Amino acid sequence: MNQTPRLVISWLLVAVLLGYGVIETLITAAKLFTE
Repeated sequence: MNQTPRLVISWLLVAVLLGYGVIETLITAAKLFTE
């Protein structure tokens, strides 16, 4: 049971990094399309 919190934290970090990358890509695409 000791590995469960670590596993959850690692997955949360991965999800945050992926989400941040997607948001950055969308913002960049929006800037390109609005110009």
